[in-house]
Amino acid sequence: MKILHLDSNHPLLIEMLKEAGFQNDENFTASKSEIEQIIHEYDGIVIRSRFTIDKTFLNFCKKLKFIARVGAGLESIDTDYAESLGIELIAAPEGNRNAVGEHALGMLLSLFNNLNKADKEVKNGLWNRESNRGVELEGKTVGIIGYGNMGKAFAKKLSGFDCKVICYDIKENVADELQHKYP
Repeated sequence: MKILHLDSNHPLLIEMLKEAGFQNDENFTASKSEIEQIIHEYDGIVIRSRFTIDKTFLNFCKKLKFIARVGAGLESIDTDYAESLGIELIAAPEGNRNAVGEHALGMLLSLFNNLNKADKEVKNGLWNRESNRGVELEGKTVGIIGYGNMGKAFAKKLSGFDCKVICYDIKENVADELQHKYP
């Protein structure tokens, strides 16, 4: 089975696919229209976010059995049309949940503690201690919109700050011991 990798990824991915018997070709520079001219040769695609896989692109995919997206969502793929063609869609929604949770926590702490503003001021020789005094998370309520992999990772990071975590998600019954679901 031939797989076309359209974005660079961790070398372990290609190594493991090769060990499993797959032929792996990499093409990180060709345009979308150039890829459309060769995609009929491939059984699978591995992509991150290089370009949108739309109906036009999918019409060139004569042998395609799967599209694997190294990332959380499939929003760059016409999922309905791909599935109607019998193409399996694979994503890695949990792959960067920890990094996203840490990043969201870092941004929240930066916001609450005026870190960006204070950093710029100190670099310019200003020390405005009182105007840059921060606010602690302890005792606060943090709302998370979306409680999938990323939202749960963020809630887990918040658990040590003695704050209340609430969430809203379009799916029912996603609450866990870390937060309360609203509405």
